[in-house]
Amino acid sequence: MIRDLKATFAIRKSSEIFNIVMVCSAVILAVILAIGIDDTQEMTTILVSIVASAYVGLNLFIKPFMQALDFSKGISFGMTRRKLFAYMRLFDLAEILLITIIMICFPIAVGVNVIFKVGAICFGIFTLISGIAGNSIIRYGKNAYWVYYVLLLLVTFGSPRLLHLLPGAMDVVASGIDMVVSPAYSQEGIWMKIIIFIVLTLIINWLTTRKVAVNNDL
Repeated sequence: MIRDLKATFAIRKSSEIFNIVMVCSAVILAVILAIGIDDTQEMTTILVSIVASAYVGLNLFIKPFMQALDFSKGISFGMTRRKLFAYMRLFDLAEILLITIIMICFPIAVGVNVIFKVGAICFGIFTLISGIAGNSIIRYGKNAYWVYYVLLLLVTFGSPRLLHLLPGAMDVVASGIDMVVSPAYSQEGIWMKIIIFIVLTLIINWLTTRKVAVNNDL
């Protein structure tokens, strides 16, 4: 196990260095923007918002392509798909746990339980993206990334308008956010739904990983 962890770290090292540089750059930007603000709560909100946005943006726009490169390196190192899948997901989980713990250290308005729930949901979403977009990039190369990139932009900017056009869609979204944020709901039930969502994303990711053909045109 230790050997496999070291091998996975070697594979992911360049990606993780890039992640650290991007997050640190976001922190520096947030500090610069917060200079001169006397309100501690407002300054903290700016810092947390920029760091969280940078991390989410990194996982949505950059990481699928980087994970495709990491997967190709792992296969070339002789790791099996099963081990590579398991250890890469383990590294993803450790990464998001670290970011979640950092967010908890800031004096923000939301509670610890809400932060962990958001972190868990993000892990599921990133796992799903890795399974669909990341593995498509592994199989079809750079063209798949540009298709994913365009679709992501369309979803990002088109979803608000689409939600307003669909009757009751905004209420469903508001209800979902309220369930995550409000302590009035059964927390056991909410966590059970989140866990089921994560398990489903892991299954989808594995199903697309176990037979994906590696395309060297990356």
